[in-house]
Amino acid sequence: MNKKLLAITISALTAFNANADAILGSKLQNMMPTLIGQTKVIVSTYDRDEMPHVMATLNVPYLSLTTLPMAGASLSKTQIQQLATDSRVKSIYYDAALEYYNYTSGEITEGHYVHDVEGVTGAGTTIAVLDSGVDATHPDLKLGEKTIQNVKIAGDLDLAGGVNLFLEGQQNTDTSSGHGTHVGGTVAGSGEASRDDERRAFYHDGIAPGAKLVGLGAGEAISILYSLAGFDYAIANSDRYSIDVITNSWGGGDGNNFDPNNPINQASYTAYKKGIVVTFAASNSGPDDNTLNQYAIAPWVINVAAGTPDKGLADFSSRGVEGDWIKTPDITAPGSGIVSTRAINTPLPALGPIIDPDHPEYHVYYASMSGTSMATPFVAGVVGLLLEVNPNLSPDQVESILKQSADEMPDYQVHQVGAGYINVKNAVEMARNTTGERSNFLTGDTDWSSQGVWQAAGENAEEINYMSRWRNITRGPGSDGTYKISKSKKSEVALSFIGDSIKINYVSSRKNGHAEVFVDGQSKGMIDYYAPAKVVNTFSVRDLDPNQVHTVTLKHVDGIISFDGVELDGQLVEPNSRIENVEGQITGNIGPSAENLQVNDHPIEVMDNTTLINAVLSWGGVADLDFELVDPNGDVVANSSSLENPEEISFRPTAAGTYLLRVNGYISTSVDYTIDTTTSNMYAN
Repeated sequence: MNKKLLAITISALTAFNANADAILGSKLQNMMPTLIGQTKVIVSTYDRDEMPHVMATLNVPYLSLTTLPMAGASLSKTQIQQLATDSRVKSIYYDAALEYYNYTSGEITEGHYVHDVEGVTGAGTTIAVLDSGVDATHPDLKLGEKTIQNVKIAGDLDLAGGVNLFLEGQQNTDTSSGHGTHVGGTVAGSGEASRDDERRAFYHDGIAPGAKLVGLGAGEAISILYSLAGFDYAIANSDRYSIDVITNSWGGGDGNNFDPNNPINQASYTAYKKGIVVTFAASNSGPDDNTLNQYAIAPWVINVAAGTPDKGLADFSSRGVEGDWIKTPDITAPGSGIVSTRAINTPLPALGPIIDPDHPEYHVYYASMSGTSMATPFVAGVVGLLLEVNPNLSPDQVESILKQSADEMPDYQVHQVGAGYINVKNAVEMARNTTGERSNFLTGDTDWSSQGVWQAAGENAEEINYMSRWRNITRGPGSDGTYKISKSKKSEVALSFIGDSIKINYVSSRKNGHAEVFVDGQSKGMIDYYAPAKVVNTFSVRDLDPNQVHTVTLKHVDGIISFDGVELDGQLVEPNSRIENVEGQITGNIGPSAENLQVNDHPIEVMDNTTLINAVLSWGGVADLDFELVDPNGDVVANSSSLENPEEISFRPTAAGTYLLRVNGYISTSVDYTIDTTTSNMYAN
């Protein structure tokens, strides 16, 4: 059976399903029917301040994060079910084990052109390495000089009574793996142990030898909770250490669909919103398609494939899915035979010893490894180079520059290599000549919403209301070629939406004008419409309560003002609206069946005011069932084919009518199934 793709706009469950039960991760859902005893889970709340009150209802130890609204706990099935009905809880996911990505090889790759020739070394930047740890006793990674902080993430959910510990200032946090030390050297190793090499001073330095490192040691047996703790520390201390990048050479769930509500994706999005570039390894599950690390496909992170020294693609590098833009690497970087720092007495570096007859001492200090694990820190180091020459770049601009400046790889497809093979020289030059947009990014003008794609609504959307006289402009730079202007003293634009953030688009010109933006009755600032030439600009408001209906008003102050629609981390609603959820259940039987032999359709009625359809298909017995939602035109608009039980789909309908919940029976016995539905309807007060 071919796995079907779940489009980003219809991903598992959205954060804007107000007042519904908490989201249960698919793996935890699959475990629930047979769950016995205590299970480690990750609990996320909408508001971080609510976490102690939520967990107090269970009277169990838990590890609460500092900046992220998340906690780890060992809970019983009954306790999980209790939390799932708590309106303050956003999601509950199984605390699954993760894996570091490695693939042994003996080739040697270097990438020193930019800092050798142009003197760009990543000076003034800091890169956090979230990995097994860093051996800061190594001459290339010396604590206090190169590694400005080295943290061991410690804590035991059960034995320590829920205490999360960050042990700072550690000399060596990589005592059992060696993976993180090698990664750290690839990013920014100083090359001190190869200072006197006759071929080139500091011969084995990293790609950004002038950058500083923050080591975040999650240990050899990394899990979701410890990786979240690493993100939590980096975000909380980003100002303290001026952290610019978090590099991650680990993951899991290769081939899974993008789930924006997964705790790790929420954590990487929080870092992204704060202006931190996040890199993730694509994974080493190639050469098959649809094998990408599930955390690398989040659109706000840089997804790194591994290349060979001859600018080909390594066989082991994971591939995406042809035609699926989200299941595609972003960039390919050197990942075969990378020589970097070795942590003594650890197993992984011993698999790739350095044999250099002229420098036998290198065996102690360096080792060769291959994998997307090595390609990813290379990209993180290059980001440091870009930010040295232009610290005003936003994370979106950094990714765009890496892609635009990459060398084409004509022998490969986009879903295999992304934009191509990284070209450091071209990227640095492009960064120098790019006007930075970091300040706008930090106010909310980001390429990505928390769910992936922003929901766009043009100026003529029926939910948008205008006061006084507005004129349509049909020729110009508007986002769709049209926009509205007004010079009336009482002109206003009013709308309501449910969600976290909004971007108000407008057209600036040489005609002066000002308008004030109000959200829920509070002023959020003034728009100055002046620009030397006509151009579309954005005014952003973010970090609102995602479960509330917000009113937005744009009020004329003086001159000529314009309005070009909005982009939402949420959706438009009618003014003075409320949401009500209707629960339902459908039962059925399917099979025995062979592949594609049997299909059962169950009609559901969708009204004009329906904002969300959520349905969960579960069954007993041996079966392989897939789940689809078919719209009134007969088109499949949502599907789930994860090979797991239950299957879940969620969709925001744009048209009323009779939809079909379709159950596809593949190889299975005769099984009974249940479909639990939740329909969210919007009503005017």
